[in-house]
Amino acid sequence: MIERSDAMKIMDELEAQMMKKGWPIPLTPFYLVDHEKMVMLLDQLRVCLQDEMDARFIKAFSNASEAEKILYQKQPKNQGKERSH
Repeated sequence: MIERSDAMKIMDELEAQMMKKGWPIPLTPFYLVDHEKMVMLLDQLRVCLQDEMDARFIKAFSNASEAEKILYQKQPKNQGKERSH
């Protein structure tokens, strides 16, 4: 049996939040949803998808240290530092 990825589980939760836990607006095809919950789920999805893409990238290389070096090089130089305005 194929295990569902974390990304798919989060997308299922997004759908549930919209369709089952949202409040339908009468006479429209629209729903009111919990904005904070939706933003939280979208943030989780972004992180999860990036992690899954990175894991697949590393797995594609026979030499994991080479893949990690490439991933490190593609990260922004000022990551972790705040931007000054």
